[in-house]
Amino acid sequence: MHSAKAFANLTIIFYTIILVMNFTCCQMEELTSTSRPTQETHWQQRTSRPTSRNTVTRWKAAPNPNTYNCDYKDLLTKIHDRVNILVSTDEDQRKRLDNIEKKIVQFEASNLARMESLAVQQLNFHKRVDVIEHMQRLTRHSIDELLGEFEAYTKKFNHTDHNNKANIDLNELNTVRKARQLSQQYNQTILGGGGVGSGDNDFSNSQKLNAMAVFLVSLRTAVKDLQNDLQTNITRLLQQTGNLQRRFNNLMRRQLNQVSYLPPQLPSNVEPQLVTSCAQSELSVRGIVRLQLTASSEPFYVMCDSQSLGGSWTLIMNRFNGDINFERGWLDYKNGFGNLAGEFFIGLDKLYALTAAEINELLIILEDFRGNRKYARYNLFAIGNEHEMYELKLLGNYEGDAGDSFSYHAGSKFSTYDNDNDGCVDCNCAQSHKGAWWYNWCDQSNLMGPYHSTDYDKIEQYRGIYWQDWLGPSYSLKAVKMMIRPINWNQDGRRR
Repeated sequence: MHSAKAFANLTIIFYTIILVMNFTCCQMEELTSTSRPTQETHWQQRTSRPTSRNTVTRWKAAPNPNTYNCDYKDLLTKIHDRVNILVSTDEDQRKRLDNIEKKIVQFEASNLARMESLAVQQLNFHKRVDVIEHMQRLTRHSIDELLGEFEAYTKKFNHTDHNNKANIDLNELNTVRKARQLSQQYNQTILGGGGVGSGDNDFSNSQKLNAMAVFLVSLRTAVKDLQNDLQTNITRLLQQTGNLQRRFNNLMRRQLNQVSYLPPQLPSNVEPQLVTSCAQSELSVRGIVRLQLTASSEPFYVMCDSQSLGGSWTLIMNRFNGDINFERGWLDYKNGFGNLAGEFFIGLDKLYALTAAEINELLIILEDFRGNRKYARYNLFAIGNEHEMYELKLLGNYEGDAGDSFSYHAGSKFSTYDNDNDGCVDCNCAQSHKGAWWYNWCDQSNLMGPYHSTDYDKIEQYRGIYWQDWLGPSYSLKAVKMMIRPINWNQDGRRR
């Protein structure tokens, strides 16, 4: 575009120089013609005077001085036309360059969007891989437990199966006996009767048909009896199997319920059943339960909630009056703090151990200062270990009436004011929002923020216990609970 402008300017200067030179030349010609001497030269005399009247002169007439006048208007018009052509050409080139620049910008924007989309897809792929690996570990753990239980109860089922096979063999033997009896009756009726009739000529063809019909009716009746007996045996077998299954389930429940009351001296080959979640407890409403996830791990106590959405929930955080300060450092959040009977946080190490032992779901209950309650439930939930900064590795689908203000934080690492992992280069969300959370360039929820008992509806934005999709970042909630529960709680535990 700049080269076209320079070319147009040079062209204009060039034609201007030509115009000035032509004008100067023309002026010089006019001056020469006006200053010519009156005496004619030899050649001019020859051309002006013919030799005879009727002969044509051989010399051309001298040009008129007026023919040397330059037509400046035509020249200026031509220069103007050419300059216009150059200007239009320059404008066309400018338009083409603008279009090229627009296409380049669009191409760069499209490539940037594609790169961002690929980055998001790659991040989602890594998250899915982490979820699959986590579920694979849990599945292997569950399979190992099931194999142990299967080996323990195989003998009981083998004994029951032997009895059932004996009953089936007895039924088959009875069936064979009845079939033989019917066959003998048929032979006696048809063959024996036919032999007597051939000697005495007492049986006619109609009598034989009647005997055949009677035999068929008796055979049909016998088949129905056999079917009824078989159906009865199958029903009895199913009932016995169901009774055995119920006895097995009752035995499992008794073992789970009585594990805390076992005597201290146990045989070396018998291992007590460990209580690993609130789903295995016998609490009717709410209480403290002692959990031990593995035989080699340290036991710890948790608070259970048996009322919310079916019960069997393990509380991991409880806030309702502001007695406990939640603006704490990394070590406090790692080990946990507070009182199980009041406000507390269970600790990231224990939370990781609970979610690594089996797949859990998450329930968040929110309450404002007017007594209104909302909840958010996620069907999958798990975090990483300390080496992974307790990353929110698994967060399932949302349901509830509080709005989804937690999925934004999926895949984020945990941050405190002294351990910033929020992904923001020039900010510290834990310091600015005065709390701790799975911050992701800050947040859409901050349930571990500062507690406000006054002016709770006009706090400084993001500096309180807030949920973006319910009441917004300028309202600090009165109470909040976070609870987890195994997804198979209604199969392994006691459902209320």
